[in-house]
Amino acid sequence: MSTSKFRTPPGRSSVRITVMRVLVVSLFATLAMRLWSLQILQADHYQNQAQDNRVREAITPAPRGLIVDDTGRVVASNRTTLVVSADRSVLDRQSDHGAAVLTKLAGVLGMQPLELVAATRLCTATVSQPCWNGSPYQPIPVATDVTPQKALAILEHPENFPGVVADTQALRTYPFGPVGGHEVGYVGPISQAQLDKSPDRTRTDTVGLGGLEQQYDAVLRGQNGVRKLAVDRFGRVSGEVSSTPATVGDTVVLGTDMNVQQALEDSLSQAIAGTRSKAASGVVLDATNGQVVAMASLPGYDPSAFVGGISQEEYAQLNNAGAGTPLFSRAYQGSGAVGSTFKPFSLAAAVGSGNSLNSSYDCAPSLQVGDQVFHNFEGSSAGSISLHQALVISCDVIFDKFAYDSWLADGGLRNGKGPYAPPQEVYVKNAKMFGFGARTGIDLPGETAGAIVDRAAAVANWNQLKDSYCRRAQTGYPEESDPTQAAKFQKYAREACIDGYLYNGGAATQFAIGQGAYLNVSPLQLATGYAAIANGGTVYEPHLAKAVLNPDGSLNHRIEPKVKRKVNVDPAVLDYIRQSLGDVTTRGTAAGAFGGFPMQQVHVAGKTGTAEVEGQGDTSWFASFGPLPQSKYVVVMSIPNAGRTGGEVAAPAARKVWEALYGIGRPGAFPNNTPPTKLPAVRADGSSVPVGSVR
Repeated sequence: MSTSKFRTPPGRSSVRITVMRVLVVSLFATLAMRLWSLQILQADHYQNQAQDNRVREAITPAPRGLIVDDTGRVVASNRTTLVVSADRSVLDRQSDHGAAVLTKLAGVLGMQPLELVAATRLCTATVSQPCWNGSPYQPIPVATDVTPQKALAILEHPENFPGVVADTQALRTYPFGPVGGHEVGYVGPISQAQLDKSPDRTRTDTVGLGGLEQQYDAVLRGQNGVRKLAVDRFGRVSGEVSSTPATVGDTVVLGTDMNVQQALEDSLSQAIAGTRSKAASGVVLDATNGQVVAMASLPGYDPSAFVGGISQEEYAQLNNAGAGTPLFSRAYQGSGAVGSTFKPFSLAAAVGSGNSLNSSYDCAPSLQVGDQVFHNFEGSSAGSISLHQALVISCDVIFDKFAYDSWLADGGLRNGKGPYAPPQEVYVKNAKMFGFGARTGIDLPGETAGAIVDRAAAVANWNQLKDSYCRRAQTGYPEESDPTQAAKFQKYAREACIDGYLYNGGAATQFAIGQGAYLNVSPLQLATGYAAIANGGTVYEPHLAKAVLNPDGSLNHRIEPKVKRKVNVDPAVLDYIRQSLGDVTTRGTAAGAFGGFPMQQVHVAGKTGTAEVEGQGDTSWFASFGPLPQSKYVVVMSIPNAGRTGGEVAAPAARKVWEALYGIGRPGAFPNNTPPTKLPAVRADGSSVPVGSVR
């Protein structure tokens, strides 16, 4: 059988051989080029990488910068303590991986060996706390605040404790303890989320987790030191390549004064002692620039509790509502109805919408709005009175009527439809102009925005909650033990299911006198609004810090006052309000609280407020400013669940703060009753010198 059909045609084999030769040459050329690139062009790069593979870093944490008050008193600093640390890289080279050493060490420190074993484990995906979250080449702290005797027992017998060191380290300390704790904040270990956002941080970093410590963490934390250690292929340290010392953080200078802070907290403590309330808050604000002179919330907490770690039980107690939720600041994180302290803002809205400042109005005992009847406090009637007198005696009905008429002019329940569109919502817009319903911008994390509910927001809220309302309308509230309350709640749910989107006249009238669910204000927001009345119409952004100093004590920068807006209110109206509130403390609802106070020396203007809260006692409010006519300070006090009026609880508490500010019947908070105008000088070692130093 012929096989000629399987033969390769002449010339084809030579083509194949040529192609193969080209491919082989190309491959060798590519390999040669790659080798030349690796060995010649990128030699330095890979040499450095190889070097880096033999170098490990150990971090020396930077001491945090100071926080000092307006006179230089240290509010947050660092203390030196004896710390015992274990070097994991040394322990691992021992035959038992350091078990014997840790057992001896536990005996010296008075700890259980398993505690030390757990503390020196390296954290991984399968190993959770307690464990070490930092570099394995860095000594792991296992005990802080060690006594000198225990440290000497380790240092004098290094042969018994290879890989264990005892040295001094810096820990955060808070000399004033719980005084100003909410504002100062606290520190703790960095989280994974923070590490992901900040590649320059390390797992061993301590970061601010609340208050000023968190707000100014970037300037307080300084720059960590770095020791570069040479290691062999087994991970053993063979020497030190380089060392960069740690740099201390900057100093934050506050406008807050710890004498005033202490006076504020003492006053709040005394105020709640005579009530069933477990909580209180207050704000002292400089009306001329927005500087927070003092701010407090009770119950408070000591930031020192977080130093070195806090137990789950302790943390749970700080968040326990039954204990008053100590970790929560009611001064700027909480909000609620503010009662009649809101009337000055409603007066500005009423006059702005056409009501005469110089007319008289009927302070009737009640006002009918639909099927609701709104009464003056205790049903009192003063007849026809001026707006000045309406503020002095706190007549509800006059302000109810103003707001109700405005609601009708906006179309009532028509919500702006038909010939009434668009609704003007004068009272809502006026409140927002003074800063209500939005965060003030204070230099603290976690501030509440409060709430201002207008017609659009009412519809939006209803759309979100309608299903819940309608479900409750059918199922009721079986969990409510009081049948009367359960029936009332179910009635509310039925009404809300059908027409909960409507902005009704009752809500509008209650808004004008600081009551109801459509207005929620924090004490800080109220203080900011009163500052605008006091200073002639400027809404400032409140701030605690006023400067940042470099580690050597030189000025880095000042934190200048920030104007948010000027309110669009006739200066004559603001002056009228100031004069009216000036009479509240002399012959109005706060006259009893300020009886015998030297008004000729320090004329304090103010407004009482008693806010009704469903299921609780009334909240007692007092908002004040002075001295008239050129006011310097605003003092606001709030005592929830006090069960008594603003004039009975909050106003007397505010009086004590005014006495501290101006040294009335007691030593004043400031020398010569004058706050410092210059920055304190702070030395690099953390000590301060008198405020009088020149900058």
